[in-house]
Amino acid sequence: MPGFRIGKNVAAIALAMLFVAGCGTVQHKVSLEQGYRVQPGTKVVVGSVKNTTGQSFDIDIEKMLGDALTQTLKDRNLYWTSDPAPKLVLSADIVEYAKGDAFKRWLMPGYGATALVVRATLTDTNDRKVGAVEAKRTVEAGGGYTIGAWESVFRDVAGDVVSDLEKQVKQAP
Repeated sequence: MPGFRIGKNVAAIALAMLFVAGCGTVQHKVSLEQGYRVQPGTKVVVGSVKNTTGQSFDIDIEKMLGDALTQTLKDRNLYWTSDPAPKLVLSADIVEYAKGDAFKRWLMPGYGATALVVRATLTDTNDRKVGAVEAKRTVEAGGGYTIGAWESVFRDVAGDVVSDLEKQVKQAP
């Protein structure tokens, strides 16, 4: 039956997409201290970025996250330079990082996963904590499409964090 073949083809395409696409976890949120309100026009500068995983890596994960956050803030016109705009400082701790391996993910989902977990604080110009940021991304399945996830996960997490900050700034009274 022709209709039956179309259904089989659609199922085959969906299954093929599952094998080439990266599947994983995405979680992120910004929590502001009770009573704190973001001022209109607030900009953000990246403070310290620390590796608190207790592990050493063959890449500079602190620089990769710091650069990704800075670039994303610039791209979204939220980066503080020296203008008179209100400023927040975003300081981040990398609490978990796994470089992962695309070939292993292709062999068996979950095996060779790439993961990045970041916890950050937002401080005002008086060095008072005004908020916290948590972000997590994993790439747990996929094949060739996920090659380079060890690097792109930093840009993805930075995008998540900055999107949440952008919402807070846009909601400012």
